[in-house]
Amino acid sequence: MVSVAMSQDQRLQGRAAARARTLPDYLVLLRRRRTLILAVWAALMAASAALAFLLPAVYRSTATILIEEQEIPPDLVRSAIATYADQRIETIKQQVLSRATLWRIVEQYGLYEKLRKRSPTEEVLERFTKDIQIDVLNVKVVDKRTQNPTQATIAFTLAYDGETPVSAQKVAHELTSLFLAENLKSRERHAQETTAFL
Repeated sequence: MVSVAMSQDQRLQGRAAARARTLPDYLVLLRRRRTLILAVWAALMAASAALAFLLPAVYRSTATILIEEQEIPPDLVRSAIATYADQRIETIKQQVLSRATLWRIVEQYGLYEKLRKRSPTEEVLERFTKDIQIDVLNVKVVDKRTQNPTQATIAFTLAYDGETPVSAQKVAHELTSLFLAENLKSRERHAQETTAFL
């Protein structure tokens, strides 16, 4: 019993002594362990450098597409496109990023040559889809009708990560053109429906 109580007292004293250490104590500790610290630091730096040189380079090309409001006053003609901008973007995204369209782009620009030789089409398309990023840009605005603050989608960015700078730029340009063309088709279709209704 006495030895157990003494060992607990010694532990408490050891903890109190550890808390009472000052900066010079830590400097002495660092000097004692400097070889170990330098060895770990050198190993981490070597691993980081090797990783940086061994990983393939990735180039990103980004396009920002601004979303414009309708030019006709809403009092005269209600908007032909009644959905929210982010819903429209998602709809266009589903149409543009269809399997057939993506595979056409892969073949047109010769993307993922090594992956295409050893993997099925689905894996290539999955990798291509992962390399495409679409981010919606929202801002706080005041609604003109209700005068209440609300979130509005004003633009979205479309980015593609490619193996070469040229392929990244060309594919991002192609995807941007497809988004804009699909949006134009959608607007024309809705405008024709509105004209026919009027």
